[in-house]
Amino acid sequence: MKARLILPALLLTALLLSACDPLRQPQTASPSPEAVVTAAPSPEVTMPPVREIAPLDREASLAMAMVLNANRVLVKEDALFCYDFDENWLPVLARYRLEDGEPADYTVLAEGCIPEYLCESGGWLFYIDRSSGALERVSAEGGERHTLHLGPCRWLCLKEELLYFCDGRGRFLSLDPKTRVVTQLLSGPCAFAYPLEGGVLWREQGSGDICFTDGETGGVRILCADAPSNPLLLEDRIWYRSGDRVYSLDLEGEHARSYELPETDGAVELLPIDGDLYLRGIREKDGPVQWEGDPEGPFEYLPRGYRICDWLGEKLRVDTVYEPDGRILCYLLRDGEGRELRFLAGNVEPET
Repeated sequence: MKARLILPALLLTALLLSACDPLRQPQTASPSPEAVVTAAPSPEVTMPPVREIAPLDREASLAMAMVLNANRVLVKEDALFCYDFDENWLPVLARYRLEDGEPADYTVLAEGCIPEYLCESGGWLFYIDRSSGALERVSAEGGERHTLHLGPCRWLCLKEELLYFCDGRGRFLSLDPKTRVVTQLLSGPCAFAYPLEGGVLWREQGSGDICFTDGETGGVRILCADAPSNPLLLEDRIWYRSGDRVYSLDLEGEHARSYELPETDGAVELLPIDGDLYLRGIREKDGPVQWEGDPEGPFEYLPRGYRICDWLGEKLRVDTVYEPDGRILCYLLRDGEGRELRFLAGNVEPET
């Protein structure tokens, strides 16, 4: 069974983009000497106010985590869309019907693309093609692909019928897929940006500062200075990884907590499961070997290879399973009843 599922090497990459321009003060002409003597004192310049950040519910935290993972799987009701392969092991966007929770009826929707950040609205699938970086759409029933914005693009998400993403210059933009009107929200460069109620949570590319910009006033609050990784907002706490520790802050950027991590090479997954944070990382020594667990530990180690979460819902989770050399072995679907199924390229089998 495994021989049918193993395909040529495809290595994961994690790409980051982010930031905002400083506030600019209005320019005035130099006053005359008489004006200098008689002019009233200038009022103090005040920064625009910044609203409080609203906590996210569990569903919203899951959606943010999937953007951080550049999700290549999307589950909508009785359909599962994913990055997959055809009979010649060429990359495609595929659809499976979920029959009693089991993938079936494999159908190729678009050929020659590597879809990431998959989302859906109004019968259209939206994604960023990793091979070109372009933001594209295709019908959920298949058909011609349409380019909505040239790449490279990153951090795509869909909220209230608008698409949000960072472009190649690090600007944070919104795009109306019906009118194709593009609006700049942050001028960048942004390492990461995510829309919240009333503003944007983002990380500046140069300094690494995690910030919140008020969508009405333009005011900026720095929540954490010099953070080396992108943040996850899990209900009322902001989580990020730095070195061999993971940190959490409240929504004001205060009351920090930190937890020690096992030896790690590369990125650490921050996954909200049942309202709590679950961590996964990879140690290259004697491996790669993957560890996983909650911040307080203890951490468990997988025997070989590693997994990356490409879809996480309340009752369904889909991991991409990799061999130690980086080859994709299969997708692993787990449902709320503890059942596990392996699938790839139209083949579906129970986990053994």
